[in-house]
Amino acid sequence: MNFYVKPKGINYYAFIFCMLCISIFTINPSYSQHRARNIKILGSVKDSKGKQLIKATVYLKNTNYSTQTDQKGNFVLVVVPGEYELTASTVGYLSTTKKVSLKHTDSHQHLVLATDPGTNIEQVVVHSKTGIQEVRESPFNVVALDAKSHYNSTLDLAHLLDRASGVKIRESGGVGSDMSITLNGFTGRNIRVFIDGVPMQGMGSAFQLNNIPVNMAERIEVYKGVVPIEFGADALGGVINIVTNRTANTTLDASYAYGSFNTHKTNIGLNHTFNSGLSLQVNAFQNYAANDYKVKTVYRIFSEREKNPSDPDDAWQNGSTWSEDARWFKRFHDTYRNETVMAKLGIVGKKWADRMLFGLTLGQVHRDIQHGAEMRYVYGQRTAHSKSFLPSITYDKRDLFVEGLSVRLNANYNYEKAGTVDTSSYKYSWTGERMLIKDLRGVGTTYGEASFGLTEHANSNHSANLNIGYRINSSHSIAVNNILTGFTRRPDVKEIALNLFPDLPTASDSMSRSSFKNTLGVEYRFTLKRKWNTNILAKHYTNQASGPQMENQMTYRRKENVGKMGYGVASTYFFKDLQLKASAEKAYRLPTDRELFGDEILEQGNIALKPEESNNYNIGLTLNKPLNNAFSLYVDWSGYYRDTYNFIQRTIGRLGDDLNGISLYRNNNHGRVTRLGTDVEARVYYKDKATLGATLTYMDIRDKARFKDTDNKIENGAYDTRMPNLPYFFWNVDASYYVHNAFAKGNTLNLNYAFNFVEKIYLHSEVFAEKSSKAFVPKQMYSDFSATYIMKDGKYNIAFEARNIENALLYDNFSLQKPGRSFYIKLRYYFVKRK
Repeated sequence: MNFYVKPKGINYYAFIFCMLCISIFTINPSYSQHRARNIKILGSVKDSKGKQLIKATVYLKNTNYSTQTDQKGNFVLVVVPGEYELTASTVGYLSTTKKVSLKHTDSHQHLVLATDPGTNIEQVVVHSKTGIQEVRESPFNVVALDAKSHYNSTLDLAHLLDRASGVKIRESGGVGSDMSITLNGFTGRNIRVFIDGVPMQGMGSAFQLNNIPVNMAERIEVYKGVVPIEFGADALGGVINIVTNRTANTTLDASYAYGSFNTHKTNIGLNHTFNSGLSLQVNAFQNYAANDYKVKTVYRIFSEREKNPSDPDDAWQNGSTWSEDARWFKRFHDTYRNETVMAKLGIVGKKWADRMLFGLTLGQVHRDIQHGAEMRYVYGQRTAHSKSFLPSITYDKRDLFVEGLSVRLNANYNYEKAGTVDTSSYKYSWTGERMLIKDLRGVGTTYGEASFGLTEHANSNHSANLNIGYRINSSHSIAVNNILTGFTRRPDVKEIALNLFPDLPTASDSMSRSSFKNTLGVEYRFTLKRKWNTNILAKHYTNQASGPQMENQMTYRRKENVGKMGYGVASTYFFKDLQLKASAEKAYRLPTDRELFGDEILEQGNIALKPEESNNYNIGLTLNKPLNNAFSLYVDWSGYYRDTYNFIQRTIGRLGDDLNGISLYRNNNHGRVTRLGTDVEARVYYKDKATLGATLTYMDIRDKARFKDTDNKIENGAYDTRMPNLPYFFWNVDASYYVHNAFAKGNTLNLNYAFNFVEKIYLHSEVFAEKSSKAFVPKQMYSDFSATYIMKDGKYNIAFEARNIENALLYDNFSLQKPGRSFYIKLRYYFVKRK
């Protein structure tokens, strides 16, 4: 643990006070007169045949005024007088714009949209969507990914997210492997993940980003830096929000994919809303993979001379060494399987509720564990399993009781029964050869792989998020958000494990773990003539944790209580085609349950962890400009600086000696770390025929802890060097081409190519990088290709994918090797009945 002397920071209270003063003195001095001058634009949106278009977007260009049409195709906008360009758009139609001059009376406007000949009504090509546009126009540093255009791919949500600027998905292997997210230099639990505003933390291993099919989402929102209070998140790195499909149409989406390494993926989604307002949503998905790809690594060599030839079951005491050179081996114990069902039933579109849905998620996982935190220690019989039960409720209502009052409530409870099985009396080599160990009492710490025996634990998680917002008028609004989460784990060491390991259970094995977190947020939003938006927010964080702590080879229960206060501001200004953004905050990140208590498999807990504290600053700009009738340009750039204290660093520890030990992850506080970085996304669109885009991320992440001890006497030899095991420079380029009416009228062929680059990653401090070629992961370059054929207006679809075409050596997380070249094919059937 590193300690530091915290430098004197800026006066954030004075800063927020100044921003409040600016907001107050720039508004109209007469509130009642300002309110009286607001007028309404009332109208409707129809197609060329007079059909009313529901959920069409209606907005005033270069402003933040926007709305959607109702079930009858009508809309209302409350605005201040002026000259505007009124625009309407929806998927499958060409947008239309008309100039309107608003004086002192209400205005009635009717817009007619023509069908887009190059776009199917349910088929997404290259155009931005309503939700994405709204997200991009917020004052927060946020990008949005369109998931609909990837429904025919075999992508999961994690690998779609990997295409966003500033984001890098890091995995420990193939399908279903342990995964973490790097966002703007923050990694793992610094980033919070939500589904429709509900935190995924505690949802269980059967419902994680790298096993959820992309078809479940409408879009992915990536908030970098300052986070809106509606998420109630203690996230230094940002928030990722998965927005699911909320269509009112009746839809059936079924697909099956098969690929390399015996991979099978199945997904079925059903949505139906009855005329009474009763809504039913069902999603079920399954993933299976043998993950038997080849890896290059050093291996254990068993020596024949150590075995007693007269006894074939004789124990091998010290009969193993390590090879000097790496060789290729096929993974032989890494099968992954999961099945998950999600169902929601409730009421939509009522006066008392826009949505009130009751949900239930059931999931189970079985996976073999091939190795630990390092590939050198190979396992041959260790497995992990879990089952999850998650009921939930969602309530959402705008204009509740009075106009402008909105209430949203999300709550869920998750019970997960999980465990590991490893009662093997053998230790393994990558050759598949194994050595018999007779003295099972020593296996858990020194000799074999069975460090956990046969254990189970029950995780109970609950979460509730309440958001109340009030729009005072077109310029002022306030919101209050509170989110609470709780966690309990109760270990259970099975009787068979007690027979094999008489020293079990230890005090730590038997001790329960628990935590309770609460984040209260308050936000004020000011808008000046729909050109300048400013959000001022404050958050209070509370954390209580209780669990085992080992000291001087003794285990005792330790309790931690933490209370912190954070605050921030985010602002944006609109020009004609350009949007500028800036934000700053004082933020905290509370340790997660896994960091505090481990996962009972490959990660140790550390209940003594302190919250991370960070001063964050962000700037950015977005350009969305039509170049001519054929081409349009989109550019999103952001720069940021993070100054973080008590940085929680994931490292590798080891149980036992270097030869026969077991490698495990562990998290520790690491003094001070700074991050200076930038990321950019640029795209050029050519009609509905082609798109060319690129993303680039560069981060300078430095170790700023001068000393390594509590007395500040032992200097840190890695001071001012890059933090290890973090990707700091990566980019990708992708191109898509669409052939409409390919082979038959109404059919579309989509060809896509992507090239990816990741600069070398230092595994340890740069101080040692030049002394050994194994001190870093070399730079990585690889490309992917896909071809999708869409038939009968999207009813039938077939896709072919080739990943890592070059068969490059790809590594992550302390040189854990990922799969090589692979091929996949996906068949998808999509039925829609529009209301």
